Amino acid sequence: MPFWFRALSTREGTLIVQGRCNTRLRYRFGNLGQARAHLHDAGGRALFFVPDEKMCLLPDASVCLSLSFEGGEVTRLVHGRAVGVVEGAGTWLELLDIRPLREISATEAVRRSIRLGCDALVEVRSDRHVASGRMLDLSPGGARLCGLEAFAPGDYLELRLLSADRLTFHDLSYAHVVWVEEGEMGVQFDRADAVGRHAVARLLAEAEDLWASAWERVHPPSCCADEGVLDPPPPRLEQRASGAK
Repeated sequence: MPFWFRALSTREGTLIVQGRCNTRLRYRFGNLGQARAHLHDAGGRALFFVPDEKMCLLPDASVCLSLSFEGGEVTRLVHGRAVGVVEGAGTWLELLDIRPLREISATEAVRRSIRLGCDALVEVRSDRHVASGRMLDLSPGGARLCGLEAFAPGDYLELRLLSADRLTFHDLSYAHVVWVEEGEMGVQFDRADAVGRHAVARLLAEAEDLWASAWERVHPPSCCADEGVLDPPPPRLEQRASGAK
């Protein structure tokens, strides 16, 4: 069974998502300020409009969005889900984490520049805890995970990739926790784990294949000009249940 559950096909230029797995999108802006201008607040939830009338995403389809910039800023990776379609115009996404759009330090910029965006279910085991979460991006040397608690810098972990139903898994690698911040953590793969190095290389190859066929869009030059942002009105979203993420 492959690491990734493929869910993309193209037909006559239309992007069609056939399941609820992760979709890769690339969007190029002139600068980071333009990308930030397209964030819309909807009761504390960040919405972002993707202008493409040929895109067809199922409700709640998971999305990994790569934002690049002509001004030279570091590419930002954000994750979200489809929440609404504007017929003949495009799709609204809810971004689940907008922290990558903040200003980052030079050290963090170097780290982010070599990461490849992904969205994989993972199980994390230490000698004290077992938990499941998501892998947001990775490189040959490490990865960024979210949805995990009770781990701290220095913890030694065993990482497994879970199937969508969480019933089966594939061993990935042993790793050390390097940092923990706001519900996310960074891990460094154990370089002495030869089996893990091969598993990580296969995972990277799968991710690169998905990004090679990703949907791409360039920010329209007419937008963010004299008339400002040209997005349609954001949709009204249902109130989240108490405690929901």
